[in-house]
Amino acid sequence: MTRGSNPNPAAQLSLLQKRLYLTGAFFALAGLIAAGVIYAMAPAPDAAVSQYSIVDPRYQIELQQIGGNAAVLIAQFHQWFDSLWHGTKLAWTVAVLGIALAGVCFFVGHFFAWSDDESQN
Repeated sequence: MTRGSNPNPAAQLSLLQKRLYLTGAFFALAGLIAAGVIYAMAPAPDAAVSQYSIVDPRYQIELQQIGGNAAVLIAQFHQWFDSLWHGTKLAWTVAVLGIALAGVCFFVGHFFAWSDDESQN
C-alpha cells in the first residue's frame, strides 16, 4: 500500500516527522505572534536619525573620496541591515524568520517522508 492511497496519511507519519511538523507550526505561530506584538509596541521613527544617515550627500561624497564606490555601497548595506533590527522593520524581520524556520522544519519533515517512501520500494 502506497502512502498516496491511504485515506489517513497522518497515521503513517513517523514520530520524527510529527515532531518536525509540530515544531514548524510552533515556529510559524510564535514568529507571527511575536511580530504582531513588536509591531504594536514599536515607537514612531525618529526624524533626527534620517538627517544624519548615509542619505546625506555630503557624507556620501566624503566617503566616496576616502574609500571609493565600494565603501559607499558597504555603508548603504550596513545601514539597511542595521535598520532591520529596529521598530516596525524588526516585526517584519521576526515574521520572516519565523516563517523561514517553519518552512525548513516542514521541508525536512517532508524530506523524511520522501526518503521513507524510497526505502520501502
